[in-house]
Amino acid sequence: MDFKKFLPFENYILTTKLSVKEVCNRMESKTEPKKNFRFFAAKNNYSKPYEGKIAGNSFTIIRIINYRNSFLPVIRGTIESFVGITQINIKMQPMNSVLIFMGIWLGITGIGCLVMIVIAFRNIGEIGQIFKDGFSPLIFIPFVMFIFGWLITYFG
Repeated sequence: MDFKKFLPFENYILTTKLSVKEVCNRMESKTEPKKNFRFFAAKNNYSKPYEGKIAGNSFTIIRIINYRNSFLPVIRGTIESFVGITQINIKMQPMNSVLIFMGIWLGITGIGCLVMIVIAFRNIGEIGQIFKDGFSPLIFIPFVMFIFGWLITYFG
């Protein structure tokens, strides 16, 4: 089973017959310099769909949107030329701050899931006693939080 498809990382390779200079020019025409502070409420405070920087044959850009989305991917790449073909290597991933936050979130909830599983296996012989005392759906909270964290990272 390929677990890479469940992670929020994407790698692409695009090929074209355009020259490296033409590819860079087209990317620069769609990318404006990164602004430190942007009013997301104002819809017309930008003129291009991407912001970031293109330096030489490499680039780091992010899509400009009209709302807040911390899970929007950062697009990094390089542009290389081979015999008559230009190759654009693209790597997409969430921002580093999002990766750190979600690593902590999934780590803590993952430990909570493991604790619940260990408790369940320790008391497997007393399963009837657990239901006599009353079953609490609260034991599923770490599992729900883990799945929720993964879903917002993957689909966000």
